[in-house]
Amino acid sequence: MKSFAIPAAVLAALLGLCLWNGWWLTQRCGEWDAELSVIDELVLQEEWEAAEMRLEALYSRWQRQGLWLHVTTEHDALNEAEGLFRRALVLAEEEDSVEFRAHIADLRSALQLLCEMEQVRVENVL
Repeated sequence: MKSFAIPAAVLAALLGLCLWNGWWLTQRCGEWDAELSVIDELVLQEEWEAAEMRLEALYSRWQRQGLWLHVTTEHDALNEAEGLFRRALVLAEEEDSVEFRAHIADLRSALQLLCEMEQVRVENVL
């Protein structure tokens, strides 16, 4: 019985960490999506300076989570979101609303996919 307790405890700890990570990432994705929605609205109102400032702040928050995200999530999804963030920053400087809004929509989708990949679901386990 003693030999079973240690592996069971390790597996329980790993399960707990996976569940916590899914919850944590869901919270972050919700915050990021809400902020991107505000940024998109600012662009519709032609408030480019405020939109760019908020996007830079959001990108800064995204980068602070970089180490944890690289440890726990798929790198291809992270790289896609990173590229979309950088391209959106360039488009904000150029004030190209059509391209910018399209990239913001793509970024929101990429972040949603990132979040869905970390949730505990049958399709993610199998």
